[in-house]
Amino acid sequence: MDNNNHLQSTPLSIQITGFLERNPVIYQFLRFACIGFLNTGLSFLVVNLVSKFLGISQGVPYGAIVGVGFVCAVIQSFPWNRTWTFGGETGVSLWKNVVRLFLVGCLGIAALLFVALASRFSAPAWSYLIFLAGYLVAEELFWKGFGFHMSDWDHVGHSFTIFFIVTGIGFFIQSGLSALLSTHIHVTHTDLDKNIATALATGVSMVWNFLGYKVVVFKK
Repeated sequence: MDNNNHLQSTPLSIQITGFLERNPVIYQFLRFACIGFLNTGLSFLVVNLVSKFLGISQGVPYGAIVGVGFVCAVIQSFPWNRTWTFGGETGVSLWKNVVRLFLVGCLGIAALLFVALASRFSAPAWSYLIFLAGYLVAEELFWKGFGFHMSDWDHVGHSFTIFFIVTGIGFFIQSGLSALLSTHIHVTHTDLDKNIATALATGVSMVWNFLGYKVVVFKK
């Protein structure tokens, strides 16, 4: 009874913060998911920019372009996941965490919405280039605004090697599935179909990456 009264008298934000601190995997997954949107947004922008520029939309050549987007996302992903998702950040309030999750996630979602709209109307390559430039500027502002830095990292080379191996497997999963699905999905028209194929492949590789990062790359 006393415990129940104590919980009822405790502000909700403190209760939630305590719960999340006792279950850090929840914070980790939420951050990983938001970074996933960020990485996916970058990947889709790069894929659409390159594929529109080269006039490629399916098959093995398209799978190779998806691989280029995947590599760009991996390079972006490493500092975000090492510093934020699995970095053991402490002393940040619940609401500040909520704001950070919202900003990072919404930036990635904004990119995906832009790609969906641009592909619906078969937008030219230059429109993707302009959005990509603004996307990278916004990401840099978030990174600095969160107070993140990489000056205190140790054993970066070793960590990145393992990270690259795990994500390399994810690369083959995503690229291979994109090549396969892009030749079998014919729902609407070419631009939208290729992004549906990429989205499905990305979802599978995302699950693999989270488990690999937590269990192997950034394990404590």
